[in-house]
Amino acid sequence: MKKVSVIIAVAMLAGCATAQKINRPDGSTEYLVQCGAGTGWDICYSKANELCPSGYADLSKDGGFNRKELRILCKK
Repeated sequence: MKKVSVIIAVAMLAGCATAQKINRPDGSTEYLVQCGAGTGWDICYSKANELCPSGYADLSKDGGFNRKELRILCKK
């Protein structure tokens, strides 16, 4: 039973995405969306859609050993 609880906890964490708001010098706002390495890019893009309901531009996309990062700029 303990093993199942651990697997569920890891699966829940793997699906999480966080975002950091970055204020640019020109007054616009960009976001750094971070997702776990074990998740698909769709999790990052889902978070990006939540942050920018009017759409966004990809500024950069980077995947590493333990994380995925997507930098976006919301459209006005």
